[in-house]
Amino acid sequence: MNVPGSFRHLRIAAILVVSVLAIGTAGYILLEQLTFVDALYTTIGMMATVGLLVQPLSPGGRLFSIFVMVFGIGSLLYTLGVGMEFLIEGHLNKAIWRRFMDNRIAALRNHYIICGFGRVGSRIAEDFTAAGLAFVVIDDNEANVQACTQHGYLALQGDASSDERLREAGIKHAKCLLVATDNDANNIYITLSARHLNAKIFIVARANHDETETKLKLAGADRVLSPYTIGGHRMANLAFQPGVIEFFSSPLVGKTIADAQNALSDDTMIVALKKTSGLISGSRQQARIDAGDAVIVVGLPDRLAAFKEAVGK
Repeated sequence: MNVPGSFRHLRIAAILVVSVLAIGTAGYILLEQLTFVDALYTTIGMMATVGLLVQPLSPGGRLFSIFVMVFGIGSLLYTLGVGMEFLIEGHLNKAIWRRFMDNRIAALRNHYIICGFGRVGSRIAEDFTAAGLAFVVIDDNEANVQACTQHGYLALQGDASSDERLREAGIKHAKCLLVATDNDANNIYITLSARHLNAKIFIVARANHDETETKLKLAGADRVLSPYTIGGHRMANLAFQPGVIEFFSSPLVGKTIADAQNALSDDTMIVALKKTSGLISGSRQQARIDAGDAVIVVGLPDRLAAFKEAVGK
């Protein structure tokens, strides 16, 4: 039984107990003309089968007491069973942890939202973690959400195209949304929902087919990337010009990766910044380019040539 189901059963148990208490109290007031306190006292005594009476009951009151005892005992046993299951199966700890996670997510500001935790989404999460960026993952697969939890990532299980789930992820206060599922239809729906909820958020969407790119842009995506297209371009570039395309001297001294990225077309992207101390992921948009640094860019040769010419001015 999952945690939401457990809560539902607990609510049902509470409703049953309260209903028997309310019906029993009202019945004793009407049948035996007891005060509210005496009627409640008698009802509780009957539900607990201890027979607490403030006065002898009439024949009608005795028949009514049978009803109170049967349904009262049944509701209490059901409540006990649900409560024990909730504790034994560890749902209480899960519920506490879920509340803790929800509070942390609600406190986020200017964070990133990753929709989909497959091969692409998990890599994005790794890069964000290395860069120290705050993010939330949304995935409808329970195993993927558990994997996020094991890595210490903030995560929500559910449909990322749902307005409710996006609100829970803090879409109103998020800086960027990354749509990384392997289903183009889902990516379009997610983009539409996100743009509807936050007109200013920056949306980067994954396209698994060429014809999807235009649709994603129409849906509101600021940038559309195809992992397969980019991977193919990079392999071709390395074959055509090995060692030349991957690293080249950057004249963008003093500017950020974000500034450099703005000079690129949608099918060309900065994947990293090479410094003497090592590589910095391209996801760190505010990383500054210093003299002697190199920029790793993937894309078509003609687009790379145009980029070099543009940044060299």
